[in-house]
This record gives sequence, structure tokens and C-alpha cells, in this order.
Amino acid sequence: MDYRQLLKQLNVDEEAVMEFFVAFSRFEFALKQAGYLKSGKDGRKAEPDWHAFATKYEDKFDPEKEPQLREAWDYLDEEPPKTQVVVHGKLDFELDKRLAGKSPFDKATQAIKTVRNNLFHGGKFPISGVVDDPARKTKLLNECTILLEEMLELAPDVKTEFYPTLKSQ
Repeated sequence: MDYRQLLKQLNVDEEAVMEFFVAFSRFEFALKQAGYLKSGKDGRKAEPDWHAFATKYEDKFDPEKEPQLREAWDYLDEEPPKTQVVVHGKLDFELDKRLAGKSPFDKATQAIKTVRNNLFHGGKFPISGVVDDPARKTKLLNECTILLEEMLELAPDVKTEFYPTLKSQ
């Protein structure tokens, strides 16, 4: 299987995909290691508890902290990623209505998870009839990576697990 060819089919900056993939994967690992856990449907499967994490740190989140963070937050708030859905038996995308009334930090965590789901569950491979916007896909990946980096700065317990060298210091 030619994975490079599949990556090209995403029609998005490959470096942005890899950076987001590594950051997201390691972040979820760090969440679980730091104790943000919920058990899966079977009661045994360990899953990261993003909601508990968001609840703990939402008061510390300040998108005005620096211009790059403000730009990332504004983009994800004003142009949030859409969730893949089935409408009349066909795949489509729509805004997630569950975000109404959520805190900015909770919205940010949900946006990051939606981008991850769309990318890693195949929602962003070209679909017949869906407009493909490579610049938007790359921007979503980059803005989510910026927000993940900020989340690490807000959460020392997660940051320590994210960077193993910090544990030995």
C-alpha cells in the first residue's frame, strides 16, 4: 500500500498532518497518564476524558494571551470544523449543534477532536460532490496544533506526561 499517495489524496499540507497527528496522539496519551480517564462502553477500555480536562482548565484559558493564540481561537470559533453525518443515506458535513452554550475552552477541545475524527476516520478524503478546500484543511490542522500547545502550557500535569524528560527533572 502506498501511504504517501493516500496522504497526497488528502490534498493538505503533509507536514501539518504529521505535526497534528503526533501532537494529538501524544496529547491523548498524556491526558490518560495524568488521570483524565473515562471508561469506555464496556467499562474497561481506557479513554481520555476531555470533558474533565476542559472543566479543570477552562478558567485559565485566555485567547487574548498572544496574537497567534487569538487568531487560532477566532478561526475555530468563527469557522468551526464540521462533523461528518449521514443525511438521506449519504455522507455530508454539518456544524455540531451540541457546542451551543459551551465554554470557549470546551469548544476548543471539541474542535480539536472533530478535526482529528474527520482526518483519521476518513472524513477528509475527497467525497464526490463535497467541495474540497485544502487551505481550510491545513488551517484547521495548524490552528488546532496551536491550541494543543496552549493546553499543554495551561496544564502542568498533562505537560509532564507529554514530555517524558520533564518527569525526571
